[in-house]
Amino acid sequence: MQLLVPMLSIVVLTIALATAASVYLTVEGASQRQARQLRRVVATVTEASFPLSDRVLQQMSGLSGGEFVLLEDNGQVVHSTIDVSDGDRERLRSVKAEGALDSFSSAGVTELSSGTYFAELVPLPQRRGVDSEQSLMVLYPKDRWWSTAREAAAPILISGLIAMFVGGLVIAMFAARFVRPIKIIGNRAMAIAAGNFDPVGVPSRDDEITDLATSINTMVEKLSHYESEVRRNERMRTLGQLGAGMAHQLRNAATGARMAIELHQRECSTTDNSEATQVAMRELRRMESYLQRFLDLGHARQVPHERVDLQNVVGGAVELVKPTCQHTGIDLVVRMPPETVRVNGDAESLRQLLINLLLNAAEAAGRHTSGGARIVVELSETETGHAALSVLDSGPGPDAATRESLFEPFVTEKPDGTGLGLYVARQTAEDHEGSIDWRRVGEMTCFTVELPLNET
Repeated sequence: MQLLVPMLSIVVLTIALATAASVYLTVEGASQRQARQLRRVVATVTEASFPLSDRVLQQMSGLSGGEFVLLEDNGQVVHSTIDVSDGDRERLRSVKAEGALDSFSSAGVTELSSGTYFAELVPLPQRRGVDSEQSLMVLYPKDRWWSTAREAAAPILISGLIAMFVGGLVIAMFAARFVRPIKIIGNRAMAIAAGNFDPVGVPSRDDEITDLATSINTMVEKLSHYESEVRRNERMRTLGQLGAGMAHQLRNAATGARMAIELHQRECSTTDNSEATQVAMRELRRMESYLQRFLDLGHARQVPHERVDLQNVVGGAVELVKPTCQHTGIDLVVRMPPETVRVNGDAESLRQLLINLLLNAAEAAGRHTSGGARIVVELSETETGHAALSVLDSGPGPDAATRESLFEPFVTEKPDGTGLGLYVARQTAEDHEGSIDWRRVGEMTCFTVELPLNET
């Protein structure tokens, strides 16, 4: 209604003004035509030299539709086409001379006993056989003028009313075409304000409503993305607040344990347990690295720009995961190109990224052993100048509920998982100006990390 009423008011007002103007011009034209016709008859008679008899006045009345009164200069009625009383003679004396009947719509009105008339007094020239000066009173009945005016104005008024009705109907149909989609979009906007970021249905037509719906959908997409970012940042802030203290203490404890083992190695250099000590040292360093990365979550890290040999990174990660694969009966296959593949970055961070992917693959493949558990590690170069490090496993792949948010923090399928492994992997890849993604390749799940090559 807020759209329909103003539009309908404008259309009705426009048609009404146009109709009124047309009626005025038509009535004015009809009035002037009647006045000209009456003046032509009067002019013809006044220019003639014959006396004006009662019969002549009656014929003039029949031709022009007017009434005539022939007066002496003393106001006495000589001949008349209407009955003139004594009171009428007094009122006729006040009628102005020529010019009053140029247009009936602006002429003066005289009230006589026989009716209301437009009146004009026309002096007559001296005629043969007439001793006194005479004047001709020209009268035109007002009701006859109104009848002519109504006949002229009626078609225009009817046309105007029909135009108003048709215009209102068209405006109502036009407004209904827009009001309903606008209401739907308005309701969706309220839902968006309440946090429901479902897209608006786009009408199947090419107009401003479609453009508006498309713009709202673009806004919804951006708002949904912004909300996800805000939620992720809030989770990271909460994680930092809750876990920073504990991680800091655990890192200090791991560092203290590592230093104690190093001191023990120096004091007991001939110990027979050197291999076990070295394993303990390696695991403590890895624990320190994990804890440090936990403390760095949500913070930008400055990655060292060192040349990293990815063959060495893959070899080191595979050696750490191989015992786990052997213990669980998983076939671990490594495919690497003969030429060296180098990137810029931090070798230890990339190794931890690959270990994370391999451990996830081992766990997934171990749950799906019907066709033989298998993990494949592939290193190659892409046509776009990137190194592609892929880890494929024979597991069933991520659940449908987590496929779209695998790399978000706290998203996990494991009952005892934290949901930070793949998030840390993505952060490491992005720190190295690379990317990580996953897909299904046949019966296997493939996680691929792409990193810019070192061309020097």
